[in-house]
Amino acid sequence: MRPAQEQKLERWAKREISRNLKHMIVDDQSGSYVAFGHYYLEPQTAGYSVRTWDRHIYTFANKRTAISWCVADKYHQYNLANNIQTLDRKHQQLAADIHCRLSQATRSRHQDFYETVNTKIQPKQAVLESVHSELEKCINSAKYLQLRGFSNETA
Repeated sequence: MRPAQEQKLERWAKREISRNLKHMIVDDQSGSYVAFGHYYLEPQTAGYSVRTWDRHIYTFANKRTAISWCVADKYHQYNLANNIQTLDRKHQQLAADIHCRLSQATRSRHQDFYETVNTKIQPKQAVLESVHSELEKCINSAKYLQLRGFSNETA
């Protein structure tokens, strides 16, 4: 391509990106993302931190959950966003508790202690599965919102 054509293409791309930034999720080449021109997702040791220009929202367990929260908030589905955040928090707490207790039981030298701990955490594991299932439903709802948004924009 000739330099003039490259410059013209670059100007067009910049104009289109700035015009459509509120509909995009952009990788900033450092592992972080800018979602919809409003949210900043940054990887942490324990998940993805979501913040806006003026406040920290929450550190979600993973990128998928963080993006889902952003989608729900973008489309003003505040109950869905709140459910995603609450379920993610509960999921993280339960998973950490189960992991801690299991590792404690595994380090024990007594088989009876291991069996007791294992028996006691089974209800928590069932609750964790239930929370995970509810969180997946919320994430799928957010995915539906985003897909519906895309089809509305293309129409």
